[in-house]
Amino acid sequence: MLLYLDNSVLNRPFDDPDIGTNKLEAEVLSLIVKLAQKNKVKIVNSSVIEYENSLNKNPERKKFVMEILKEAKHHQNIDESIRKQAEIFNKKMNIASIDALHLAAAEKANVDVFISCDYDIIKQYKGKVKVINPMEFIQYYEHSNK
Repeated sequence: MLLYLDNSVLNRPFDDPDIGTNKLEAEVLSLIVKLAQKNKVKIVNSSVIEYENSLNKNPERKKFVMEILKEAKHHQNIDESIRKQAEIFNKKMNIASIDALHLAAAEKANVDVFISCDYDIIKQYKGKVKVINPMEFIQYYEHSNK
């Protein structure tokens, strides 16, 4: 199973753990990393993830994300077709430019699942890739491995 984790997921462990959903979603990220280490899932890295992570002013967060990305078995560079698709997502679905680039990169990489903690993306995106939150991923993963 090929997974694309956007930066909202990759940074979830640093969000307020007193909000129950944040803590649970951070635990799912930990599970995904363990599954990747056991080759039960494959993580896709992209130029968009790396760029967005480079903008992070918190060195601890930046390093944490870079460590997770070492588990990635695939890397999706951004090309003109991805840029054009992102523009369509931005205009037709009202998805922010950086998020549209993530989604277009995920589509180009032919991922099975795009995982995000950004609930607006999950609601707005209507495309080829299954877009879900970390909690939904648990159910999806368990169901697909029966």
